[in-house]
Amino acid sequence: MSNQMQIIDVQSEAVSGVSPEAKAFAREILGPMPGAWDGYMQLDNGIQKKVWGKVGHIHALSAEAGRQIIEIGQTLLEIKELVPHGQFMDCVKAEFGWNQRWANQLMQVAERFSNWQSTANLPSSAQVLALLAASDADDATVQQAADERWTVKQTRQRLGNERQRERSIVQEAISVLKLSEQARHLAARAEHISTRQLMDELGTEELPKGREHITAAFTFCKNGAGWWKLPIQQPVAVAADPEPIDTETFEILPLAVAAQRLGKKSNSLRSRMAPSRIAKYGFPTGLGWQAEPHPARGLCIVRSIG
Repeated sequence: MSNQMQIIDVQSEAVSGVSPEAKAFAREILGPMPGAWDGYMQLDNGIQKKVWGKVGHIHALSAEAGRQIIEIGQTLLEIKELVPHGQFMDCVKAEFGWNQRWANQLMQVAERFSNWQSTANLPSSAQVLALLAASDADDATVQQAADERWTVKQTRQRLGNERQRERSIVQEAISVLKLSEQARHLAARAEHISTRQLMDELGTEELPKGREHITAAFTFCKNGAGWWKLPIQQPVAVAADPEPIDTETFEILPLAVAAQRLGKKSNSLRSRMAPSRIAKYGFPTGLGWQAEPHPARGLCIVRSIG
């Protein structure tokens, strides 16, 4: 009883004139202290001191609860070392009525948190501590659980979400490991590009249709709003030599002008000028003219074919 009154007296004195620095120091050493509620100043002075003191006492009990849970787990470990093999749980069940799962959780709490920097910074709930210990939660998660005062339900939910995320990552890793070395190497060199970039790669102003496009050097596969650009060299068939051209004269024309000369639309001619299309179909022709790629972007070599 004297210990309880001492806590109340200390906390009551804190109402009337202890500096914020002193409160911060005490909070760091002793754990949470009263003062978070902004309604104290609305109370009469005598009531204010009583409420402040009782809130402080609850904070002290909460901090003590964490210490007691750890101490119980440590003591269980000591008992387990002392009693004959196979009789530990008989003793625990007879004396406390606890099942093996709960006894194991208490011992896990002791093993995980016995060296914690301050038990005042631990969650006060025995079940929350047990769940954190069983999941081998890292220090940041434990601190978050204490700061946000997680309930048992919140702890199960958040740890469950974390485990699900870890399982997903593991499954993805296993899927990658099942790939061949060649496939992993290709995936590492893949580049994600936009549809506009794909149109530039294909040399077209028309929106690409389908989910796959192939050029001499790359394969493009649809992925969401963009495309995967995979560096896959295609075997290029050598196009048959065009019919001999009677004249060696040629013109270098803008693509739009060349398209008019061949009687084609600009987008259609640009698509036909892609290396893969030339390898498959030969140079585009029309109206007695043949178009060939020019090194400069946007230009074509146009030859008369009689």
